[in-house]
Amino acid sequence: MDIIIGENCIGKLNEYLRSNRATELYIITDDNVNALHMEKLKEVIKGYDMNTYTLSPGEESKSISTILSIYDDLIENNIDRDAIILSFGGGVVGDIAGFAASTYKRGLKYIQIPTTLLAQVDSSVGGKVGIDYGGYKNIVGSFYFPELTLVDIQFLDTLKDREIICGLGEVLKYGLIYDYDLFQFTMDNMEQIYNKDLDILLQIIRRSITIKEEVVNRDRYDTGLRMILNFGHTIGHGIEAYYDFGRYNHGEAIILGMIYESKIAYRMGLIDEKYFQTIYQGLRKLVAPVKFNGYEIEQLIHRMKNDKKNKGDRIAFILPISRGKVKLHMDVDEGLIAESLKGEWV
Repeated sequence: MDIIIGENCIGKLNEYLRSNRATELYIITDDNVNALHMEKLKEVIKGYDMNTYTLSPGEESKSISTILSIYDDLIENNIDRDAIILSFGGGVVGDIAGFAASTYKRGLKYIQIPTTLLAQVDSSVGGKVGIDYGGYKNIVGSFYFPELTLVDIQFLDTLKDREIICGLGEVLKYGLIYDYDLFQFTMDNMEQIYNKDLDILLQIIRRSITIKEEVVNRDRYDTGLRMILNFGHTIGHGIEAYYDFGRYNHGEAIILGMIYESKIAYRMGLIDEKYFQTIYQGLRKLVAPVKFNGYEIEQLIHRMKNDKKNKGDRIAFILPISRGKVKLHMDVDEGLIAESLKGEWV
C-alpha cells in the first residue's frame, strides 16, 4: 500500500491514476465533503468516467442499508471490476467505501482520500473496513487494504474544534501505547493544533501514520501486537453504542475510554498515581468524564461483553503499564470496571 502525505498533494492523485491506467472512477463521499471539497477533487481527475455516491454525514450512515443502496447504484451504473472506488471523506466514508470495495464483485481496487484528522491518522491506514450492526460498533467487516492513501492536510482547514478533538483522541492514543514523546509533544502544542498550524499538524500526522504502519506491518490481521491499537476502545465503543452513536463522536468516546481504562490500570497496580494523573489531567481538558449510574454501568458492561476483541466471556482490555507501553489483559474484574465508570474520582 502506498501512502502520500503533504500539503496540497492532491494533484499527485492524477499521476497515480494514469500510472495505473484507470479509466472509470466511483466516488463515495458525504454531503459535507461534497459541498466543501468536491470541486477541488474533480479539477484533479478530469477526463475519467465518474459516478458519485453521496452519504448523509454521521455514524448512522455506517449501516447495512447504506451498503445495499451502494450495491444497487453500482449495478445500475454498470460498474465493472476494472473501476476504482475513491473514498473521499472521514472515517465513516472510508469504512463504507472500503467495505463496498471489498465485497462488490469480490473486490474492486480503492483509494483512500481522508479529509478529517481522525481519518488521516488512523482509519484510512491499516485496512480495517466495516459497518455497525445491531447497536454494535464495527461488528461486521473485513480486512481490505487500499491501493493508495493520499493524506492532504489542506482538507483540515475546514474542520471545527470538535472534529480536531476527535482526531486527537487517536494521536494521543499512539503516544500512550507506543511513543510517549508524541503524547507530550501533542499536549504541549495543543493551541497550535487548534489553530491548524500546518507544520505541527504534519509532524503529528506523519508520526501517527508511521506508528500505525509499524504495528500493522508486524500484525496485519489483528491477532497479536496490533491489539495495542485498541487502548480506550473497549469502554469507548461501549459508550458510543450506549448513546446510540449520537452524544459522542468516535474520538471523544475513545478519549473517555482511555481515561476510564487508565483508572482501571491504576487500581490494578499497573501504573502509579503520578502517571494516571498525567493521563487524566491531559485528556479531561478535551472531553469531560462522566459519572455513570448503576443502570448505565450495567448497560455499558453488557455492550463491552459483545466486543469483537473478547475471548469467550472475558472482556479484553489494553491497559497502560508504563509511559508509552500497554499490555493485553483478560482478567479485569467487573467490579473494577464498574468502580472506574462511577467516576467518583472525577
